[in-house]
Amino acid sequence: MASILKLLVFLLIFLNHEASGRFGTDKENYNWLSTDNDNRHNWYQKARLKASCLERDKTEGRNAVSRCWFFEGMKSWFRRSSISWFPGKTKSWNLTELTDHCNDYYVCMENTKCYKDYVLFETFDRCSHDAFSIGPMSFCNKKLKDFHKNSPGILPSCVVDYLEKAPPKKWACENTKSLGDCLLPQVQKHCDPGLLPIFNEHQAARQYYLGCDGKLKFKDIENVIANSTTNSTEIEIL
Repeated sequence: MASILKLLVFLLIFLNHEASGRFGTDKENYNWLSTDNDNRHNWYQKARLKASCLERDKTEGRNAVSRCWFFEGMKSWFRRSSISWFPGKTKSWNLTELTDHCNDYYVCMENTKCYKDYVLFETFDRCSHDAFSIGPMSFCNKKLKDFHKNSPGILPSCVVDYLEKAPPKKWACENTKSLGDCLLPQVQKHCDPGLLPIFNEHQAARQYYLGCDGKLKFKDIENVIANSTTNSTEIEIL
């Protein structure tokens, strides 16, 4: 029942978004592309898109983004729900199988030719990390929580924070690596040995997706950094 309600809310939000974008007045449609964050027609993904897709008279890309967000987003949501409901089936999956829906969403986003490069990979990282966390890692988390409950004060504080606090809203090379380095010894010590290969693969993949290992260079985020007063390469999850 809860899942049906979530789906209905999702559909209502989408339909409201579509109606406001397609049936507003000329003035409203102009404001839809404004920089006023309080305007109800301000596009929720505007900061994630290339400037060429925000030009008022070029709607093809924005329509593609909207369709991708709805159709592939819904498929991804159902896939995530399936993993959440039946995490046991993921114990035998490799990382490719676990993140198959993330790849479909990535391809759809890429084909719109509107998303900034770093946004594509950040979205893939967020999706894959979520699937890993609610899938095979969920069993390890349960063992770590049980151990901490029965033997308080033994697990490192970084592991306790991971288990008890909400995940960060922003991911950077530093905190993804530090989280992996923090968890690795405890995964080796307390969790199913079969988890270790996919755990290591997932951590390496995160460093790749976020451009931390030097194999990816995001021109669009480098331009942002060049015009910024800081040297941070932090990617914010919007």
